[in-house]
Amino acid sequence: MLLPSFIQIQKINHYTGHAAGIFSLAQGFAQHEILSGGGDGVIAAWQVGNQENAKGLASIAGNVFALKLVPEMQLLVAGDLNGVLHIINLESKLEVARFAYEGGAIFSIVLIDNNNILVGAGNGNAYIIDLTQLKQIAVIEVSDKSIRAVCYIVNRREFLFACSDFNIYVYDADNFQLKNVLHGHDNSVFSIALNPSGTRLVSGSRDAQLKVWDVQNNYTCLMTIPAHMFTINDIVFSPDGKLMATAGRDKHIKIWDAEAFNLLKVIDREKFGGHINSVNKLFWSNWNNYLISCGDDKAVMVWEIVISEKGM
Repeated sequence: MLLPSFIQIQKINHYTGHAAGIFSLAQGFAQHEILSGGGDGVIAAWQVGNQENAKGLASIAGNVFALKLVPEMQLLVAGDLNGVLHIINLESKLEVARFAYEGGAIFSIVLIDNNNILVGAGNGNAYIIDLTQLKQIAVIEVSDKSIRAVCYIVNRREFLFACSDFNIYVYDADNFQLKNVLHGHDNSVFSIALNPSGTRLVSGSRDAQLKVWDVQNNYTCLMTIPAHMFTINDIVFSPDGKLMATAGRDKHIKIWDAEAFNLLKVIDREKFGGHINSVNKLFWSNWNNYLISCGDDKAVMVWEIVISEKGM
């Protein structure tokens, strides 16, 4: 078990440049590059660890709530507040396709394979888009409320959808049939994350609670943790699977032991120079094991999280 005193945290960079709150982060072309998108419609590329200003990759007419870069195709996919999915070719700098889904924002985009993405929309539907044909090929009617987060478990061939109806839905990724519904949260489920070993699913909600689910035992709920003061906006695991981070509307980033799910550290403004408003999104990079955060304060921050050997 890891001990709090053996977790060392240092802020590496504090980037500003967006003109509004930032709602999305994604991997860039290189391991040390991170993309951000927010309320100003700008999608920027930051060189993590470098003090230089961001490079503007693209902009859309709407708040950017979800991002996915597909480097092999030179495509950037962005979902906005109005339910429009934008597909931008970064070579031509042109929007090559758009899909409009009325009923709410697009909060989540995941890559299924080299050619297809899965999109969770505010109207409660999920859409599969073929990026080679730039064509929608399937619709999954999940809920009558918003899909806030999407997860694809490759080895189990399952799609998971966290929804504003307080539930998490598990679908077969091959025939799109409902397999399970995970009940337990008392408000909208805003975030879900699978640990690197694929054994635990963690969900975070507007009820400020984390729930840990046993993936291999029919998603049995193992524990409920009162984790933040307000909504838990995002959850990520470190690449080595030892740590987990959560982002809250209470302005805090919390670092957890990813095995026992004990709280290890709280990254706040007072002690660490953290965010001064809601922390909206996290990204744990393979590059130097840096944790990247963004929030309503228009800032992107880079954190170095080091575990001392004494804490192992």
